[in-house]
Amino acid sequence: MTHKILLITPGPKMSINEKYYRDLGKYCQGAVLTTSMDDKILELTRVADFEFQCARYHFHHGMYSNLKFTLFCMMYALRRRLAGEKFDLVVTYDPIKTGMIGVVVAKILGARFAPEVNGLYTSDAEYMDGGEKLSVKVKKVLIPAIMGWVLKRADGIKLLFDTQIDPFAKKVKGKVIGRFPCHVSTSSFKPVREEKEVLFVGFPFKRKGVDVLIAAFKKISDKHPDWKLKILGWFPDPTELNAAMAGHPRIYHQPPVYHPEMPAHVGSCGIFVLPSRSEAMGRILVEAMACAKPRIGTNVDGIPTVIEDEVDGLLVPPEDPDALAAALDRLMSDPALRQRLGEAGLKRCQTEFSEETHFINTMNFYEKVLTQT
Repeated sequence: MTHKILLITPGPKMSINEKYYRDLGKYCQGAVLTTSMDDKILELTRVADFEFQCARYHFHHGMYSNLKFTLFCMMYALRRRLAGEKFDLVVTYDPIKTGMIGVVVAKILGARFAPEVNGLYTSDAEYMDGGEKLSVKVKKVLIPAIMGWVLKRADGIKLLFDTQIDPFAKKVKGKVIGRFPCHVSTSSFKPVREEKEVLFVGFPFKRKGVDVLIAAFKKISDKHPDWKLKILGWFPDPTELNAAMAGHPRIYHQPPVYHPEMPAHVGSCGIFVLPSRSEAMGRILVEAMACAKPRIGTNVDGIPTVIEDEVDGLLVPPEDPDALAAALDRLMSDPALRQRLGEAGLKRCQTEFSEETHFINTMNFYEKVLTQT
């Protein structure tokens, strides 16, 4: 029997991964609810074998758009319930905004509910970049409260690493828990060449440990004058970034690029580094794997599920520029080590992080949620 799934995903969507829905359609059918600002996406009614419903997102009116999307999802569920249409499972991308919507929509449809937890919401590092603003203090209290409310009402919960929701252990007791990597499309990520460049991709500044990376690179830059550091990411206020770089001649900021341009950046670097203070998984680490790049990550949260120390990458303690500098120095000095780690990562990516493996894990999880008594 083919299960019918309702997927509620965050927006605004700027592009649609049709291949993902074609592949998912081999295992189930259903509908997708999301938002976009793109008229072509807004006009879509089907993506592969999935019904596609998209609400318009207003970039300068985020709160209004979120409220509108909530009502949009509820009205969709009511129409389907009144029409006698049966959904087996409601899946949401996160346990916060779409998670709250998912609780209500699942109740309306009489379906089971399984939120994904694709981030860290209880770590202090998640809120470092907001400073001491009142809004940040409110979020630190409100977001875990919302998350606890949503998880308590879930039938199943999809995680990225085992301890991700430990603060909510009492609320999730007896629920179906799945733990496997999120979907990462790596088909366009391939080894291109090796430039003597250390690459970082991401934002925001402190949570991702960009300050630690810059400090570490400065420690060994004189020893390796032929290497440079590229910081690729969106920093709307570049004050901290510019102060940390301090005009260093071989550290530079690459403004954000569209995702189709990412394979060229990742594929040509010599070393990829993700020095986060908090990280649920790090999709970019899988993309770097697919490009056979040696990777350095911090031994925190979900990163050790993507990097096996000394096997397909190197792990260092978070907030430790000396340890990170030593790891950089080691890789910069040893081309054979870079090649060995990169090749091991590529081999692992082709099995453990393949799209086929993801869909098998996903459907096994859905099956357990739907058959739990």
